[in-house]
Amino acid sequence: MTGMALGTGVGLAAQALATKLATALAEAPSATPATTEGYATPAAAFDPFIYSGPTEGNRIALTFDDGPTPGVTEPILDELKKRNIRATFFMIGQKVVAAPDLARRVAGEGHEIGNHTFSHPKLSSLPDQQVRLEIQQAQDIIADTIGIRATCFRPPYLAFRRNQAPLAQEMGLSIICGDLDSHDWAQPGEEKIADTILSQAKCGSIIICHDLYPQTASCIGSILDKILERGFIFTPITAYVAPSQMVS
Repeated sequence: MTGMALGTGVGLAAQALATKLATALAEAPSATPATTEGYATPAAAFDPFIYSGPTEGNRIALTFDDGPTPGVTEPILDELKKRNIRATFFMIGQKVVAAPDLARRVAGEGHEIGNHTFSHPKLSSLPDQQVRLEIQQAQDIIADTIGIRATCFRPPYLAFRRNQAPLAQEMGLSIICGDLDSHDWAQPGEEKIADTILSQAKCGSIIICHDLYPQTASCIGSILDKILERGFIFTPITAYVAPSQMVS
């Protein structure tokens, strides 16, 4: 008798709890995914390495590493200016020191400045203290010379271990890799550089070039024209990558 009463009481309590939960869920606002305008970002997924931008729309990003380089960076800037295109330049601290006026020209013409370390070492083979020093020195030199602090970082050779990511992020730097390597560093000739870029460029691409080689400077104008003919719009990295992917 007591057992039956207890069982009945538990059953009624469970039923009441179920009714209460159902009512609460019905009255609660519907959940929405974590999104940023133009992007669909999984709420629980954060990859510190950024390889591309949005695959919808018509935007594309052009980046240059290893500068500034007198005699090479200037003609690239001229071609960009003719077409009112803004790019992102990942600069080496030592080269900013060597060509401060050229570095300031890049920023003065509206291009974004990124950190590419002080001396361009292979960071994946260095201890954390040295990695931190390489990035911090470049940050300070860019700030002192140009008057801005970089918010983007690209490791030389894209050689950066996942467990090294916090070393850049703690300085407020987002780690920008890329998905379209022009291979201009191999100096295969202007035609080959152009073919590599034009055959792979798509919505969301982050193109990796270098303002270090004359071949790149010589063919960049025609590459830009052909990409523009396809209806793409060039944009700097911070205006391109989802804010939720960037270090705040």
